[in-house]
Amino acid sequence: MADDEQELPAFPIWSYQLIPDPNRPHVVALAIETENGHSLYLATREVLEDLAKDLLDRAAKMPPNPTST
Repeated sequence: MADDEQELPAFPIWSYQLIPDPNRPHVVALAIETENGHSLYLATREVLEDLAKDLLDRAAKMPPNPTST
């Protein structure tokens, strides 16, 4: 790892919510809840479209969850 990089903690996502703002129609808030609390991010349509594509691409490469018996 380079000297200027730092390792960030990772937490499982418990839930998420997309929150539109009628006063700012060109962005949406993405709220993510983890065991460490809530984080809020603002995203444009372009960012949401890229994120959706990347998430679907990554999900397709993951093995399916094992089924419970």
